Amino acid sequence: MISPTLQFCCCLALLSGIAATTVSIDEADCPQICPSVYKPVCASDGFNLKEFASDCNLKASNCRRQRNAQTVYAQTDMAWCSSEQVENLHEKLGNIKLDVAECLKPCSMIYQPLCVTNGKYRGLVPNACALETFNCALQVAGAQPAGLLRILRVDTC
Repeated sequence: MISPTLQFCCCLALLSGIAATTVSIDEADCPQICPSVYKPVCASDGFNLKEFASDCNLKASNCRRQRNAQTVYAQTDMAWCSSEQVENLHEKLGNIKLDVAECLKPCSMIYQPLCVTNGKYRGLVPNACALETFNCALQVAGAQPAGLLRILRVDTC
């Protein structure tokens, strides 16, 4: 026979598990008014990118979306929202010379796409070696460290 204390603990654990997975319907749980501090955050629901004025605004939106059984937004790198997606990154970067002597090195032809950004534009490079060549050529052309390409995602944009 199970002791009453053990039964009580099991019941309490079961109830807390149910409460933890239940979506609150109390309006007070969702932020209604967020401070007017503009500190933007970028978020994605897996399909769309959206910029929110602050973390509080993201939390409020997610609370409402969760109540309506919609996919919530997950915060991501701000460059996703602030950069323009381009087809030809080389062209948008001013057709920099990629065949600079100090930047030339043999790269494999294996396509392992990287989604990269310089904060203004985002696009694809075929692999990590090509990214190194781009960044070397940008440095030779006088780009500051903030203007170099960095990886947003190891995959397509």
